[in-house]
Amino acid sequence: MDCQTWKAQLITEIRTAAEWRAEKARSDPDDPRIEQSQKALFDLAEKLGAMPDDHPKLNALFKEEGEISNLMRAAPGEPERRYYDAKEDLLQAYGIEHPTFENPEQFIDLLRSRVDETISEYRLRA
Repeated sequence: MDCQTWKAQLITEIRTAAEWRAEKARSDPDDPRIEQSQKALFDLAEKLGAMPDDHPKLNALFKEEGEISNLMRAAPGEPERRYYDAKEDLLQAYGIEHPTFENPEQFIDLLRSRVDETISEYRLRA
């Protein structure tokens, strides 16, 4: 997969989380955080889409996510699932339990820290 395809998938994940907020808003229409979160997620997706494909932080996250699938001492797919779950938790909490970011670089930095945690955990296994 190339960086452009990966970036499109990341943006789709964010938009999907935003669309999920619409479902949540129907079940709890009196919670203003839900609509604010949805807007923040769509805004984040738009800002990531506007970033150039060769942005250094974006490329670093792309490469680091690719490293997860090559980790030794892990059951097949386990590190990927762990990272995916962490990313999904972040998107579900974004704008509600987790504050929004001022720019997409902060979002990328947080995802990179989650990738680094996953990689470190598996590399430190004896």
